[in-house]
Amino acid sequence: MPHALIVGAGLAGSLLGCYLARAGWRVSIYERRPDPRAHGYAGGRSINLALSVRGLSGLAGAGLAEMVMQTEAIPMRGRAIHPVTLAPGGTPLFQPYSHDPHDAINSVSRGGLNLALLRAAAEAGIELHFEHACVDVDLDAPAAVFEGPNGRVQASADLILGADGAYSPVRARLQRTDRFDYSQSYLAHGYKELSIPAGPAGFQLEPHALHIWPRGSSMMIALPNRDHSFTCTLFWPLEGDHSFASLRSAEDVRAHFATHYPDAVPLLPTLVEDYFANPTGSLVTVRCAPWRWQDKVAILGDAAHAIVPFYGQGMNAAFEDCKALAECLAAHGSDREAALAEFEARRRPNANAIADMALANFVEMRDKVGNAEFLYRKRVEQTVHQAFPERVTPQYNLVSFSTVPYVEAFARGQALDRVLDQVIAAVPMSRLSALGETAWKEAICQRAAAVLDGAVGAPAAGELIDLTPAITPQLGVWPGDTPLAREVLCDLARGDNITLSTLRATAHLGAHADGPNHYGVDAPGIGERPLEPYVGPCHVIDAPVARGTRVQLADLRLPPEQIRHPRVLLRTGTFPDPHAWNEDFAGLSVELVETLAARGVRLIGLDTPSVDLFTSKDLPAHQAFLRHDVAILEGLVLRDVEPGEYELLAAPLKLVGFDASPVRAVLRRR
Repeated sequence: MPHALIVGAGLAGSLLGCYLARAGWRVSIYERRPDPRAHGYAGGRSINLALSVRGLSGLAGAGLAEMVMQTEAIPMRGRAIHPVTLAPGGTPLFQPYSHDPHDAINSVSRGGLNLALLRAAAEAGIELHFEHACVDVDLDAPAAVFEGPNGRVQASADLILGADGAYSPVRARLQRTDRFDYSQSYLAHGYKELSIPAGPAGFQLEPHALHIWPRGSSMMIALPNRDHSFTCTLFWPLEGDHSFASLRSAEDVRAHFATHYPDAVPLLPTLVEDYFANPTGSLVTVRCAPWRWQDKVAILGDAAHAIVPFYGQGMNAAFEDCKALAECLAAHGSDREAALAEFEARRRPNANAIADMALANFVEMRDKVGNAEFLYRKRVEQTVHQAFPERVTPQYNLVSFSTVPYVEAFARGQALDRVLDQVIAAVPMSRLSALGETAWKEAICQRAAAVLDGAVGAPAAGELIDLTPAITPQLGVWPGDTPLAREVLCDLARGDNITLSTLRATAHLGAHADGPNHYGVDAPGIGERPLEPYVGPCHVIDAPVARGTRVQLADLRLPPEQIRHPRVLLRTGTFPDPHAWNEDFAGLSVELVETLAARGVRLIGLDTPSVDLFTSKDLPAHQAFLRHDVAILEGLVLRDVEPGEYELLAAPLKLVGFDASPVRAVLRRR
């Protein structure tokens, strides 16, 4: 019987233990906190969670979904928006999540759910060890070292799995291995919990809604509990206006809430006490790679991909991890290294996708839900979805009410956004009152049908798409490089017979092609390069990654085996404005360059100033390009380019001996 040692008895660790025990593994779980079954839940966060369809699917795989729904969950079918003008006792604006009233996310208590999963783990015969903090991992044994009540102990197993949260000791040990990529990024916002108690008649707010008080740069939310209370969470800036730092006294708190959350004040009898007694937490996004060490150690859940809570998907993504890992281990039998590799390949692109969507949803919840144009867009979206349910599904529905992979949900959501842009351009908000409800719906559906059928808005074959930033003196250049300058020698406006000017700038200006002599001793300049790599069929591929990280193979939204053209352009989104230089753009991993080169790719371009990171000194990606004679395009503007197949035209100037050449890069639709 194989032995799995799981570090962390939180939600993911407890559920994963149940999966493995059902599959015939001997399972030991070690947890740094006391046993909550005896001492009560004392988690680092008690924030309520939103359990969605994919999380329920993860629970169902271990036979636990029905139990959780019956004992822990309260369905929420939409958002209840509380504007600042809402008087105490007033009715908030309800925004359903879906046109289908049965679609809902479920409010669950983190503590209650953790206790339920721990009891299930104990019933499955899992060994549970509490008050054992992991302090190190021997990757090769494999074994984990714990500081327990009786001193330091070491426990070995066939497989060690880190389900130990965003500040994972298991991941910390992996970080000390060679070529481990890691990034963490904090929001400038934190969170703090408050409580709305039950009233004499039960719930004091509508229980089947997620309540939101959007206030621009900040917000408060409230989720229902089964004891008829609500857990409120403030998501505020840590510093500045409307921030945690700005409220220093009881008078500050009372005055601030009376001004910004007036309808909530009567519902918060312990507001001041809770505000100063409850800690202020931070909000972090963690990305890393690889998630595994040989066939011996792997991480999952927040340990591998912590995300901010604004899509309510952290727990759901972790439960999907548990199900996927159990499936991979079962499918590969004794070949655990293949199982762990498949697990990471399946889950890491999806983890990156939901991290991006969660950050975007924060802006939506905080800034947009009370905006009239946003509400109109949501109304159009639901109308189109209801009319064409087999053809379009909103991103929120795909994320929360389906098990469609996050990567696919992200791509389909972007595609629907492009449809909505064209529908709303034809039927703007002002037309609603002019047409009336029935005629308005007909106009929306007619336009949507035309867009979906390609009758309008369809890109024409041969259409040119410019990938080149505007070349102005304000265009960002590498610090220390020569910015653009124009000296006007003759000017028609001054009475000269011609206008004539001199240009001075770095050769690495805007969209540009690197010459191999830029990074290789005695290598040819850009003027000596053949033109073939820069002209011909290409793929544009999404590769969304965190700023300051390197794009890995698993980050590509098109699997390498599906790449059939010799040119690849990667859209990372980490250098969004060429006229506003940021140093934390993404680079490329050596593995990615070498894998694409092995598949016959002769040119790789991307939307950042360099294929290496800004801080890189040894330029490993450039050296991989040099070894495989692959051409480089940098500084492309790919923000509005749809992924797909195109013809690239990006010939550099014949600047003999130069280390780079600006290009006018364009795509032609195939």
